[in-house]
Amino acid sequence: MGEKTAAAPRAWLSKHSAQAAAYSGLAMCLILFTILTPIFGESIWSAQELHTLMQNVIVLALMSVGAVFVYSLGSMDISIGKQIGLYATLTVILGNTTGSILAGLALSLIISVIIGAVNGAAGELLHIHPVISSLVFQMVLSGISSVTYNSVGSRNVALTSIDVSFFRQTWVMVLALVIEVLVVSYLFNYTKLGKNAKAIGANPVAASQSGINLIRYKIIAYIIMGVCIVAASLFQMGYTASASDSTGTGFEMNVMVALILGGMPLSGGMRSRVSCAVVGSFTYALLDVGLPMLGVAANQVFVIKAILFLVVVVLTCRKKSGTLPR
Repeated sequence: MGEKTAAAPRAWLSKHSAQAAAYSGLAMCLILFTILTPIFGESIWSAQELHTLMQNVIVLALMSVGAVFVYSLGSMDISIGKQIGLYATLTVILGNTTGSILAGLALSLIISVIIGAVNGAAGELLHIHPVISSLVFQMVLSGISSVTYNSVGSRNVALTSIDVSFFRQTWVMVLALVIEVLVVSYLFNYTKLGKNAKAIGANPVAASQSGINLIRYKIIAYIIMGVCIVAASLFQMGYTASASDSTGTGFEMNVMVALILGGMPLSGGMRSRVSCAVVGSFTYALLDVGLPMLGVAANQVFVIKAILFLVVVVLTCRKKSGTLPR
C-alpha cells in the first residue's frame, strides 16, 4: 500500500511533467519579478508596467490560442507572421480609403478562410506535410507585401483619420483575450472539433479508420486559427495605428516558443491544452518586460529565453513520437 501511495505522485508528475514545468516557470517569473523589480526602480505591477505587459502579451496570446487547434494536429503554420502583416496592412489601407476598418477586417477574414482551407486540405490531397503549403503562403504573402509597399512608395502606412486607440486600452485587451480563450476552450474541449483534432494528432491512421474526416477537421482547425490571427492583427495595427513591410516578422517562431514554454506537446494529440497558449504567452511576455527592468541587456534576454525554451523542450519530449510535429 505504501509503495502504491508513493508511486502515485511520481506517476502523476511523469504524465503531467510538461504542464508542471510550464506552471512552475510562470510562477517563478511572477515571484522573481514581484520581488526584484521594485529594488531596481519600478514594480512590474505598476499601472504603466501592467499596461506594457498586456501590450506585449495580447497579440502573441491571441495567435497562440488559435494555433492550439493546428498544433494539436501535430502540424504548424509558418505563414502566421506574414498573415499578420498582410491583415494589418489591408486594414490600414482600406481604412484610409473607406473611412472605416470594417472593410479591411472583412477582407482579412475572407483571405484567412481561403488560406486556412488550402493549408488544411493540401497535406491530405497532395500527400505533403502542411508546413510545406504554409511555407508557400509565407513566400507569396511576402511578395505581395513587397509589391504593396513599393506601390505606395514607403515602407510603412499609417491611419490618417481613424482613431484606433480603443485597441490600446488595457480593459479591451483583457476582454478580447478572455472572450477568445472561452470560445476556443469550449470548441476545443467540448465539441467534436477539438476532440477530433486531438485524435488526429494522436494517431491520424486510427482517426481516419474510426470515421473522422481528416480533411474537414484539418480545414476547420486552420480556419479557426486564421480568425484568431485576424483578431491579433487588429491589436497589432492598433498599437501604432500603422503597418509596415516588417510587421509580423518572426511571429510564427514566437508562437512556437510560447506554446512550448506553456507545455504544449508539438507532436499534438490528447495532451494539447488551450491553457498552454495562455501560460506560455504570459511567461514569454513577463520575460520580455521583467528582465529589462532588472537591467538585463536585450541580447541577454534572448539567451535566457533560449535556455528556458531548451529546458521545456527536453521536459516535453516524447520517447516514442518525438518533440517536433510529424
